[in-house]
Parts: sequence; C-alpha cells; structure tokens
Amino acid sequence: MNKRFYILLIQWLATLLLLAACSSKQPMVAENDLEPAHDHATYPDISHMSADQRSQLYFSILLANIASQQNLEDIAQSNFLDSAERTGSIALARRAAVAALEKHNYQQVNYALSIWLKHSPEDPDAHKVKMLTAVATEDYATANDELHLLLKLLPPSMDEQLYQLTQVTSYQDNADFIHYFNQESERLNHPVLKALEAYLLLNSHNPQFYQARIHRLLDGVLSENNKFLTAIELKGEALAIESNEQRADYLMSVVESKRLNSKQTFELGELLYTQKNYSGAILAFQQVLRKEPKNYQAQFLMAGSQYALEAYQESSDNFWQLARKNFKKDITSYYCADSALRNKDPVRAISCYEMVPPGNYFYTARTRLAHLLHEQGNWQYAMKSLQQAQQMVSLQEKQRLLQFEISFLTQIQQYELAAERIESALQVEPNKTSLYYQKLQLLNQVQSVEEMIDSINQLRAQADSDQLHKEITIIGAGMLQARDSHLSAYMMLEKEAARFPDDLDLLYVKALAGEPLGYFQQMEQDLRTILSLQPDHHDAMNALGYTLADMNRSLDEAQRLVEAAYQHDPENSAVLDSMGWVQYRLGNLQKALEFLQMAYQKQPLPEVAAHLGEVLWVMNEKEKATEIWQRALNQNPNNPYLMEVLQRFPEAQNAG
Repeated sequence: MNKRFYILLIQWLATLLLLAACSSKQPMVAENDLEPAHDHATYPDISHMSADQRSQLYFSILLANIASQQNLEDIAQSNFLDSAERTGSIALARRAAVAALEKHNYQQVNYALSIWLKHSPEDPDAHKVKMLTAVATEDYATANDELHLLLKLLPPSMDEQLYQLTQVTSYQDNADFIHYFNQESERLNHPVLKALEAYLLLNSHNPQFYQARIHRLLDGVLSENNKFLTAIELKGEALAIESNEQRADYLMSVVESKRLNSKQTFELGELLYTQKNYSGAILAFQQVLRKEPKNYQAQFLMAGSQYALEAYQESSDNFWQLARKNFKKDITSYYCADSALRNKDPVRAISCYEMVPPGNYFYTARTRLAHLLHEQGNWQYAMKSLQQAQQMVSLQEKQRLLQFEISFLTQIQQYELAAERIESALQVEPNKTSLYYQKLQLLNQVQSVEEMIDSINQLRAQADSDQLHKEITIIGAGMLQARDSHLSAYMMLEKEAARFPDDLDLLYVKALAGEPLGYFQQMEQDLRTILSLQPDHHDAMNALGYTLADMNRSLDEAQRLVEAAYQHDPENSAVLDSMGWVQYRLGNLQKALEFLQMAYQKQPLPEVAAHLGEVLWVMNEKEKATEIWQRALNQNPNNPYLMEVLQRFPEAQNAG
C-alpha cells in the first residue's frame, strides 16, 4: 500500500470508531420500527454479531471502498470477499467478484460467485459474470450452460437479450468470445446467440474476412424471425461493408414490408435518421403516425427529416403543429420559423419566432424576428418585440438583447433612439467595453473625423479605469483607420503607448498602425521590443517576419519568424499569407502559391488577393491573376494594397 492510501485510511479512522460506538448502543434491529423486513439475501441479519465484530465488519467494508477508489484492487477484493463471507451479502459478493474480475483473478471470482449464487441463484448478473469467467478461462462447457441459462433469465425480448449479452462480451478483452464461438458455434443453436456471433464478427478487427459467415448467420436468424430488429440492424451493417447504398436499400425494403410493429418501426426510423437516410426515416415515421397519431417524437423526427431534404413546406407544417402542442417548443417553434422563411412564408415565420420561449433559441429567434419585421416595413413593432423580450429574461440576457437593439437601431439609422438606449445600458453597466464600441460606432455614422476625434477624447477622459481608457483608444483608433485617418489614429495610439509603456498589446496595435503610414523603421523597432520582452509573442513574430519580407530584407530572419508563428497557428489566414509572401521573396514560387491559395480560401482579404495575384502573374498565369485582382477590386474599390499592385502591373489594369 502507498503512503497516500495510509493517509486516507487515518482520515477515515475517526468515522469508523464512531460507527462502532453507535452500533454497540443501538442494535440494527431497531430499524425494523421504520422499515419493513428486507430479504435476508440483500440485507443480511448481523444482529448476532458483537459490537467488536460489527466494528471489524465496518472496517473491512470501508477499507475495501477506499482501496477501490485508490485502484488498489487486491486490497479491495480481499476485504469485500471477507465481508461477503461473514454476512452472505449479495452486494458485497458482487463487489468482490467484480474486483477480482478486474485483476483477472478468476479463482477468486468463482469463490465470490459461490456466495452470490447461494443467496440469489437466479440473478442474471451473477450468471453473466460466471459466463464471462468461463470464456476467459476457456471452460466452454460451463460458458455454454450459462449462456442458455441466461436466455431463460433475461427478459423475453430477443432484442433486449442480445443487447445485454453484447454488453457482457465487451466487458473484458481477456475473454476471447470470437474464438469461443468459433469453437462452440454448433452447440449455440439459438437465434440470439447466432446474432451475437454476427455482432462480434462485425466488430472484430477484420469484419471483411468474416463477411460471408456474418451474412450466413444473420440470414439464418431472420429466416426464423424476420421481426428481430437488432438482427435487421446488424444485417444493414453487414451490407454497409460493401456500400452504404446497399444498407440503405435493405433497410428501406424492411420499412416498406411493414412487418414490424410500431415500436420497432419507430426505432428503425431513428436509425435511418442517424444514418441520414431521411427518405427512409420519413417513410418509417409516417407508418408509426398512422397507428399512433399522438407520437409527437415521431412527428418531430419526421419534420427534421423533411427539413434536411429541403421539403420546407412539410417541415414547417409539422413543426407548427408540434409547437402549438408545446412539444419541445423551443426547437419546434424555432425551426417552424426557419422552415417558413426558407419557404418564403414570412407571416408564419413571424408567428413561429414569437412562440419561441426563453432558452437556447430565444436570443437568435428574437434578433431574427427584428430583422424580419424590419424587412416587412415595421421596425417599430420590431423594437416593441425586442423590448418585450428583455422583460422575459435574466439581467445578463436582457443586456445582450439591449446591445442587439442598439446595433439594430444604428443599422436602420435610428440614431437618436440608439443613443438613448446606449445611455440606458451604460447606467446599468458603466464599464462595459462593448457598449462604448457601440457608442463610438453610432457617433462614427453621424460625425466628421474631427468631431469623432473629439468624441473619442471625451470618452477617454470620462473612463473610470486605465483598462477602459486603453480599450476606448484602441476602438476609436480602429474606426479612424477605417475612415483612412491613419495619422490621427497613430498619434492617438502613440500617446496611449507612452502612457502605458509596459502594455505589449497596446504597443503591438500601435506597431501595426504604422504600416499604412510607411513607418516601417518604427514598426520594426516596436515589434522587436515586444519580442525582447515576450519572445513567444507569435503575432509579433508574424508581423515582423512579414514586414521584413515586404521590405525584401533579412529574409532568413523573416522566414524563421514566420515559420515559428506558423508552427503555433497553422490555420491562421494572416500567417499563411506571410508564409506565402516570404517564400515569394525567396524565389520559391510554387511554395508561395500553395500558401497564398490556402490563405485566400480561408479569408479572401484584399491584401491576400494582391499577393496571390502577383505570384500568379510572375508565374505567367496572368489571366488568373487579373481575375483575382478584379474580383477583389469589385468588392473593395480603391483598396490601397490592390491599387499599389496594379500600379506595378499596369498591363493587368488595362486588361481589366
């Protein structure tokens, strides 16, 4: 035993002593006043034990439990077994058997089983353990007896019998059931056992090798009982070894045969649904609903199948009916609306969105409802709907909806109302950065650049904390840059960086702001400062590597920096762009093309389009290059990156 185990044992010792003291003062028979007498096998009578004997018993049980928690199975098993011997307890014998099974100590398993079965000779779980032990020890005669006995003890449903037996076979790798069935299959002549063998072979390492036998077994089983649902499902899996189409056709033929009862048909429909065989699923659920029109789960899955097949009228109708019956109302009302919108039925969509109750779908439903009402020319009702929604949710969700309302008002140019709602929100959360972003976004719509700069400075002066001051600066500078006021943005960030010289994130934003101004020397200095203080700042690595490559100098260092950033984040579009640009500067055009194409596929930004087009042009793919540049220009007119590259390649501009 390890030291930690002894410490835990000492911690529990006080509890043990208290249990012993209580047991000596109040015999357990006193509990009969509160509960009726229990079966002796489960609750053995220990009233004949002395206080010391009970204390020892409690100690053994507690010791076993602690040992089990610490994965000290030898100690757990011996103490459970000792306690089971003294009490005849089924529960303790079961724990002892399982603990011994985990250690592959089959002799002790059988000893624990003898106690277990003595008091509960028809307990299926005991016979499962005995069968598992027999297979593990290759005592196949006993395993055969136990399997046939289990078929009598388990529920009469063949599907349930097979399910429970498959659980046993997967419990322990030490028991080779495939070898067992290979040796004993002639003696296991029962449909459930044949299906069990087929299941084992299907889940083996090489089911293709056993394919003919699997089909032979299942065909034999289904010829005896063509309603054996699990065997039908296994037959489908066997056919899927060849192709999913064969499985789909077979399961569809079973549904069309109508030989299953409603419960089985529903279960088969569920299976078809999970396999994305939506046509088969619909057919199954339709059969169920003819017999059980109030089976709302079948109707729900049928609606989902119709939605997947883009049969939006039918899915909307079914989701509508279910929502009105309050069946899974959040999801049914939401997808009722979504289906209706896809079916170009805004009236129903509005009704369905309004039915969505507070929960996972509520926020999305209400925000989509607002946009839909605005599209229908009724933004006032959209605002009323949003405000009503805010009264139905928690404070956190209320603020989230309020922030959407502000963005919505800004989007539809109701600036005065938006300003009022921002002030209301700030009264509740005066330091929430996103609200200042929305306020600046609103001001950015209605103010000149000079007025915007004044507003940013006023908000910074009112900030209650350095953090908020910095965040307002970064947000404001970003908005000024978007309006091509790069110098004003840079000066604002420069002053803020001087105020917080240890803030590397702020210094990084300032460094990037210098690029459109051509402040490359200062940009490089800032990025090197960041890396001297935080060598693993991967964004700075990428930015410095790209800058060096763009200036076409220190290319070895540029490659090292960008590759380090790439190793950290290989899916980042900006890093992929840098990788491509470095390779281009190094003259590795094919590698450059591969990286830039990946970057463009992930995020077709104007800068990436400029780089990709240039590489293609140099590789004499001029038509492709021109096409990419023109497409980017159509989406981003007057973009500086695109204009610069076209100035260097005027032939492309003339072609466009």
